Amino acid sequence: MVNADLIFGGIEGGGTHSWVVLVNGSGHKIVELEGPSTNKWLLGEVECLKRVWQLVQDAKKQAGVPSDTVLEALGLCMSGCEEEETNKELEATILAQYPSLARHVTITSDTYGSIATGCQKGGIVLISGTGSNALLVNPNGRIARCGGWGHILGDEGGAFWIAARGVKILFDEEDNLIDPIFSTEKLRSVVYSHFDIKDRYGMLEHAYTYFDKSKYAGLTSKIGKAAMEGDPMCGRIMYDGGYALGRHISALSRNIDSDLFMTENGLQIVCAGSVWKSWELLRPGFLDGVKPHCEKDVPVPKFTLVKLTVTSAMGATYMGAEKASYNLPRDYSKNVSPIFKYLQSSHLTSTDPQKSPSFTSECESRYTTDTEVHNESSTNGSVNGENGHTNGKINGQVNDIILEIKSKAMEKPISA
Repeated sequence: MVNADLIFGGIEGGGTHSWVVLVNGSGHKIVELEGPSTNKWLLGEVECLKRVWQLVQDAKKQAGVPSDTVLEALGLCMSGCEEEETNKELEATILAQYPSLARHVTITSDTYGSIATGCQKGGIVLISGTGSNALLVNPNGRIARCGGWGHILGDEGGAFWIAARGVKILFDEEDNLIDPIFSTEKLRSVVYSHFDIKDRYGMLEHAYTYFDKSKYAGLTSKIGKAAMEGDPMCGRIMYDGGYALGRHISALSRNIDSDLFMTENGLQIVCAGSVWKSWELLRPGFLDGVKPHCEKDVPVPKFTLVKLTVTSAMGATYMGAEKASYNLPRDYSKNVSPIFKYLQSSHLTSTDPQKSPSFTSECESRYTTDTEVHNESSTNGSVNGENGHTNGKINGQVNDIILEIKSKAMEKPISA
């Protein structure tokens, strides 16, 4: 039974900022606020919980809710909260130290929060920001992960990885370790300009003495922009980024419950992170990466890529309501916007896992797109949102890059 007088809360807690949402028992959002970081590993547990309390109090004040109102439930999707046992301990601590905060509390990772926000019965969240990470949640609650190991051990397809790949190509070319399949003139100009250096020796202080991961990652948007303007070398690097992201999905494929393919849109994949703004450049590589590569990989026949239109704090409220055994009304269609729909052709076969990733003629026949959705992704495809070109011109430039890379990648793929 719906009780509109109840108040539920949700918090998306990040390393730089957080969001809090309050929803009434009818499922209507009554307030949403941005606040500071609530990462317990950066702040310590005491300060983290203090900020959680203050976020909720600030939200109550803005919504006109009495400050002494006890939330029926509070869900927290927090960065750094990956271990279930530790999360249970933190839930107990919150209830003990702040008994007037909420009657029920549940805590999980911010990664899980994206799925809770965008997927009714489970799905995948694939994050590509500075780093990369993928999480699968099946309808029965069983989960599987891929990636998320940081820039030294992984983060393939993330902004740092893409940028570092571009820099490494220049070093390897000058060392005569590889002969790039395209001219690196534009790439070199982009890299040298971004780091304000005159030669590759200038990169050493950025790589070691004054290493700044976010500075490195910022190069990716410029590589993407050069690719959109027609440079095939930068286009190939973005293809490699898409391929790496697609491999996250094929790696998870052996653990995906078949029920997730049964809906009209198939498996729902929530795309999070700034690199997805360059979807049109990532798309060919992503589609090559999704198909099976390892012996236990299985085909992913149907999926839809979506982006969240609300913060994960909304999903956190859903989780809190479930902890309180309350059926909170919700409309997931309002929480996401589709980017791309995929339907695998029945005649396709697996890729030989020993072969280097490259374009194939199958790439163009492996998917179907909804015209409206595809046009939307094209509009959002320019890096930094600077889409001064018309959709048609952008698509034409990207297609020209794809055709040129296809012809040359088959001859001499870039070494991994």
